[in-house]
Amino acid sequence: MTMHREPGGERYYYTWAWFEGPDDAAWRVTGHHTDSGEQYRLDWNLAERSLCVTDSLGRTRCHWWDAQGLVTAYRDEAGQMTTFRWSDEERLLLGMTDAQGGKWRYVYDRLGHLTETHDPLGRVEQTQWHPVWHQPETEVDAAGAAWRYEYDERGNLQAVSDPLHQRTVYGYDRHGQVVRITDARGGDKYLQWNEDGQLMRHTDCSGSQTAWFYDERTRLERVTDAESNSTRYSYDGNGHLTEVMFADGRTERYQPDAAGRLVKYTSPAGQITRWQRDGQGRVRRQTDATGRRTAYEYDAYGRLTTLTNENGESYRFRYDVLDRLTEQTDPGGSRRAYGYNALNAVTAVIYGGERGGEIRHGLERDAAGRLTAKTTPETRTEYRYDAADRLLEIRRRRHDAAEGGEPEVIRFSYDSAGNLLSEETAQGVLQHRYDVQGNRTETQMPDGRTLRYLYYGSGHLQQINLGRDVISEFTRDHLHREVQRSQGRLDTRRMYDRTGRLTRKPTCKGMRGVVPETFIDREYAYSGQDELLKKRHSRQGVTDYFYDTTGRITACRNEAYLDSWQYDAAANLLDRRQGETAQAGAGSVVPFNRITSYRGLHYRYDEYGRVVEKRGRNGTQHYRWDAEHRLTEVAVIRGSTVRRYGYVYDAPGRRVEKHELDAEGKPYNRTTFLWDGMRLAQECRLGRSSSLYIYSDQGSHEPLARVDRAAPGEADEVLYYHTDVNGAPEEMTDGRGNIVWEAGYQVWGNLTHEKETRPVQQNLRFQGQYLDRETGLHYNLYRFYDPDIGKFISGDPISIRGGINLYQYAPNPIKWIDPLGLYNGEGQRELGKYHVF
Repeated sequence: MTMHREPGGERYYYTWAWFEGPDDAAWRVTGHHTDSGEQYRLDWNLAERSLCVTDSLGRTRCHWWDAQGLVTAYRDEAGQMTTFRWSDEERLLLGMTDAQGGKWRYVYDRLGHLTETHDPLGRVEQTQWHPVWHQPETEVDAAGAAWRYEYDERGNLQAVSDPLHQRTVYGYDRHGQVVRITDARGGDKYLQWNEDGQLMRHTDCSGSQTAWFYDERTRLERVTDAESNSTRYSYDGNGHLTEVMFADGRTERYQPDAAGRLVKYTSPAGQITRWQRDGQGRVRRQTDATGRRTAYEYDAYGRLTTLTNENGESYRFRYDVLDRLTEQTDPGGSRRAYGYNALNAVTAVIYGGERGGEIRHGLERDAAGRLTAKTTPETRTEYRYDAADRLLEIRRRRHDAAEGGEPEVIRFSYDSAGNLLSEETAQGVLQHRYDVQGNRTETQMPDGRTLRYLYYGSGHLQQINLGRDVISEFTRDHLHREVQRSQGRLDTRRMYDRTGRLTRKPTCKGMRGVVPETFIDREYAYSGQDELLKKRHSRQGVTDYFYDTTGRITACRNEAYLDSWQYDAAANLLDRRQGETAQAGAGSVVPFNRITSYRGLHYRYDEYGRVVEKRGRNGTQHYRWDAEHRLTEVAVIRGSTVRRYGYVYDAPGRRVEKHELDAEGKPYNRTTFLWDGMRLAQECRLGRSSSLYIYSDQGSHEPLARVDRAAPGEADEVLYYHTDVNGAPEEMTDGRGNIVWEAGYQVWGNLTHEKETRPVQQNLRFQGQYLDRETGLHYNLYRFYDPDIGKFISGDPISIRGGINLYQYAPNPIKWIDPLGLYNGEGQRELGKYHVF
């Protein structure tokens, strides 16, 4: 073969030559190139049993092999060597020396099964094999934890026991297909298969069934869930998916090219997104329903070199000889540079400012690639692990700390299955317990109070208790969605449409089983694009929402609030409302996605793209940032009055204290924060009063309740949150069902009104956000959000992985949430920015 062509049109060419060597004689490829510009020269030296491949950039990689054709050495384009050692007769890999000099060793039994792996740190993983079925019988990790496997008389896996001796059992039909799974709790799941080996029905341990149906070509045709809602799928003649019809009749359409790659998507509302691809299938241009374009440029070797946003501004990328990203330059001129070790692990991140400044983060790693230390201009943080790579300790010390001063230390402990048992910080120790399925059943707070969680089935939350007191009890439907929760003397129900969108949320007074009195009622209506069009709130009236064709919210109207917005092409708010024309000097593009002027507010940025000043009618705020881009101090100036506030973070980046600073810079009026993972668990004010936060589920950031304690040793009071469709609190009630706080929201998170019947100071806003009343900013874990402009005031810590607009909160704050302050809503749902319906 001298040429082949892909369905997309790209052609691949090959040149050949005849070679005779000590082991064989054959035609071999000596050159290869493509239409898009890739070129390779292959230099064979059969006498030395070597091959070197050189591309058009002059990069060369070489392979060496032995008489049996087994690779014995590899030299990459950077000149780094990896070597391999083989047994003479069995041709088994006995050892490897990696490019950093780390030595790996492998041990086998007499049948050639791998029984031991020794890594460069001297850790050993072991496997014992079944004498008949040649399958693993026991696997022991480097920490000594063992997983055991049992097999039936046909060699089917019959049971798995984890290091805690929790056993999962499998049952089979006569074809060897799994038909029953019994979990460690004793719950049974059943599976039914068709004659083609495709799953037809799944019945979970609660009896809920999901069914799959296929066409005559074995393609998935329909899925029917446990609530009898069906989703249907259609295909073209080549088997490519072309249509998805949801249970309510709405339809999505997909158009593939000749190679089966998506080039056109039509939403249920008829909005079209197009992708233009090159011959190798790489996206060159994406065009949305309004004609806004995002463009991608690549070099001949498929590396992204330029990403141009909808405003025509570009990110640029550079790579080293191993195709590792070495530099990214943002549209404003700030950059990130990366250094690597021989194992391709990042060892340095350098933040380059637009005016020549530089912040360097050094990363140290052990022979296994684990991060062992991080050094910034201000701190050194060290990390310690157990043999199973679980983080045991974080130890951080400031460079300017007094000699002999105590470092900040965070410690973790785990059970042998890897469940986190405790986290010890300066704020105290959190301790956890789990059931046999790995669901967390208890969390003990530093003050001794214990949150308890009860589950049914395979891990669906049924009840939350604080000590012996029930906080909330949940009822769920056949899809295990919450349909009712108790909140003191109130019950809140949830109703859904056929596609799972929340349509009504009434909160009622009265005992269950008795006709209840509706206390608060919320109703929601949606567009075909899943956009919230109308909300009816029994206490706040009707709110209408309006959008453009790509889902950007353009107007909102209710009895207390009327507003509208215009955007530039990259989704930045422009300083004018819908229908208004630009004033003299005002542009239609926000440069670098950084808003500098908006409705009487003016922003100034530093060379790293962080807001350092905000000016408006209510005064001026000055912001100070640390070397890890965390806001550490704010000066609030109103007239001749200056008040300063400080913020303190732990090593993982969680804010653990806020305070006011006196004239000498000493802190007072402290509020401290305790975290459970990345969720706020408790705050303590002035060392006395405290609030314990409880959430709707283990993976949720939607608040369920707050437990207030006026002083240590005093009685707890439970207050319940009642939230909007996006999880933002709108009311708080006490255990008797009386409203103690309520508020209404503008679209981007500011309040239209706030009312307290007694002092409770409710500071939670959008999910994961905490209002700092001294600045009006919302602390959002890894960043601060400004509801005045609907954006973050610093760029995304994870850069464009969170979206190409580094400051965007979400294209639609009604539909999306971002509890971590990291991920943009468009196309990043699986990473941490979530749809709420």
